[in-house]
Amino acid sequence: MSKGTYKQSWSNVKKAKFHYFSLLGLVAAKDELDKEISALVDAGKCKSGAIVAYGSLNSFYVDNLRNLMGSKRVCPHDLQATLRGLERHIEMAKKFISEVA
Repeated sequence: MSKGTYKQSWSNVKKAKFHYFSLLGLVAAKDELDKEISALVDAGKCKSGAIVAYGSLNSFYVDNLRNLMGSKRVCPHDLQATLRGLERHIEMAKKFISEVA
């Protein structure tokens, strides 16, 4: 599922799998930001707590998405809440990176 585009007609399970596995999904976007934050910590531009707050150790929404993906049926409200939370987390990480870099 790493190729293609997101379609609104997909089932909720397929939408969850797209965002988890696809290079165009939200988890891939978070992974790229995690790498940037780790590089900033390694360069000494911010403290290691940034990894916990914004980086790879903050995996709450990714874990929720993985749990939803493993379900036979996914409640649309649960999926929407998880995806919105992941989008908000990505925006906060981008803001943090722009302020530090």
